[in-house]
Amino acid sequence: MIDLGSNTFHLAITTLDEAGLIHVIDGQKENMRLAELIDDGDIPEKVFKRASDALAAMKSIGQSYQAEFRLVATQAIRAAKNRLAFIEHVQKTTGLKLEIIDGVEEARLSYLGISQSLSFGGETLLALDVGGASTEIAVGQGSDCRYLSSLKMGALHLSKRFLFDRPGDLEAIEELQQSIGSRLLPIQEDLRDTTVQHAAVTSGTAKALARMIHWDKYKTELEDLHGYRFSAAELFAIEKELYQLGQPERIALRWKLESRRADIMLAGCSIVAELTRLLNIQQWIVSTSGLREGVAIDTYARKGLLATNRWHDMRWQSIQAFAKKLRLDTGFAQQVSDCALRVLDAFVALPEFRRLIPELELDRELLQAAAYLLESGKFIGFSGYHRHSYYLISESNLLGYTQEEKHILALINRFARKSAAKSSKGENLPYFDSHIDRIQLLSSALRIARSLLRTRQLRIRGMSLDTTQGGYVLRLQVLPGARLDAERLALTKELKTIEKALGSSFALKIDALGASS
Repeated sequence: MIDLGSNTFHLAITTLDEAGLIHVIDGQKENMRLAELIDDGDIPEKVFKRASDALAAMKSIGQSYQAEFRLVATQAIRAAKNRLAFIEHVQKTTGLKLEIIDGVEEARLSYLGISQSLSFGGETLLALDVGGASTEIAVGQGSDCRYLSSLKMGALHLSKRFLFDRPGDLEAIEELQQSIGSRLLPIQEDLRDTTVQHAAVTSGTAKALARMIHWDKYKTELEDLHGYRFSAAELFAIEKELYQLGQPERIALRWKLESRRADIMLAGCSIVAELTRLLNIQQWIVSTSGLREGVAIDTYARKGLLATNRWHDMRWQSIQAFAKKLRLDTGFAQQVSDCALRVLDAFVALPEFRRLIPELELDRELLQAAAYLLESGKFIGFSGYHRHSYYLISESNLLGYTQEEKHILALINRFARKSAAKSSKGENLPYFDSHIDRIQLLSSALRIARSLLRTRQLRIRGMSLDTTQGGYVLRLQVLPGARLDAERLALTKELKTIEKALGSSFALKIDALGASS
C-alpha cells in the first residue's frame, strides 16, 4: 500500500502469514511536504508531476513483488480544492487508483496498525498519530475502537503557520503553544471518564523523539524504534530544550537530525507534550506501525483473508448507527434495503446490466447501505429530502468507507428520487462522472424498491425482469385480490425516469397466480 501523507509518501509492501499477522517486507518513502506546498487551497501543478513520478517509482517496486496496490491520501490532499484533478492525474499517469480517507477513518486505521503491532491485551490503549497536516487520536481495547478524533493540525502545518517565517521567535512559539492547547482541550473533556492504561505514538515525530531521548541517555544511535518507551519527564526535557534552541539549524546540530525533520520538530513535540499534560500520561510507547499497516489489515479484511473478518460488520454497524442518529424508521429502512437488493439481482441477471457495475459484491453492499439511508434527508426536512440525504451522507463520518464510497452512497440516494442521474451533470457533484453507469443502475434499483414500498409494506411475492422486443418488462407476482394502486402509480412514473437513465424502454406487468392484469 502507499500512504500519500501531508509530509511524505510511503510505500509498504506487506504479506499476511497463516496466523493472520502482517509483515512489511519492503518499503520506500519520498519527502513531498504537501502541507507546505499547497497554495491557496490548491495543490500546485508542478507538484502533480513530482507526485506521479514518485508513485510510478513505487509502483515499479511493488510490481516486482506482483503486489496489489491500494493508495490512500490524508489531510493535505483531502483538504485541497483540486483534489479530484490530482486523483485523475495520478490515475492517468500511473494507472493507480487513489482513495481519500476521512480524518476519523485515518484515526481508526492508525489505531488498528498500532494495536495489532504491540501487545496490550484487553487493556485500554490511546493511539496518537502526529502527521504533517493533521493529528489523529483513538482510544479502544483490542481491535475495538471506542473513541476517534482527527484534528486539522500537524507538525508541518503548524510550523508553516507559526515558525517558518519567525524561527526561534519566542512570541511565535508561545502562539504555537496556545493554538495547540486550545485545539487539544476538548479531547481532555471527551476522555475525562476514560482510564488510559497504555499510550502509543506513531509517525516521524514519534521516531525522532525516541532517537533524541535515547541519544541523550546513552549517546548511542537507537537501532530498534518499535516498542521504545519514554517517560513524560523525558519528553518534557526535550520540549524545553527545543524551545530554548528555537532555530531549526541548532536543533538539527544538537541531535543530528535531518533538516526536513528539524524544522518541524518543535511543533510535533509540542503536540505530544501538550496531550501528555492534558491526559496525565506517564509513559509513551513508540510504534513504527500505524496508518500503512492499518490499511494493510483493513485491505486483507475486505478480501476476507483474515481469520476473523469484522470489516463488513463494522461498515454495516456504522450505517446503522448513522441511521439511529438521524432517527430513521429502522424497520422500514431494512425493508427498503432488502427490496433494493432483490431488484438489483433481477437487473444483473441480464448481461447488459451486469456490465454496468464493476464489482457486484461491493455494489450490492453500497446499494444495501444507500437504501437503508433512503430517508436520511428527512432529518432536515421532507421537501427535497433526496438532496438533503446527499449532503448528510457525503459529509458524514462512516467508518470503513472511503470518501469515494461515501459519495457513491450519497449519489445513489440523490438520484433515487426526482430527476434521473443523466440529466444532472451540471451540478458538479464529486465522483459523479466517473461512476455514472453504476449510479444510474443502482439508483434505478432503489427507485423501484421505493415505489414497491410506497405504502410502507411490501405486497409483492415475486419479481423478475424479462426482455421483450425493444425493451424490458418488470413483472411482479402478488397474492390474489391484492391491490397495488399506490405502487402501480409510483412505478409507472418511475419507469419513465428509469428509461431516461438507462436508455431502454420498460413496461410493468402485475400477475396474480399466473394470470396477468
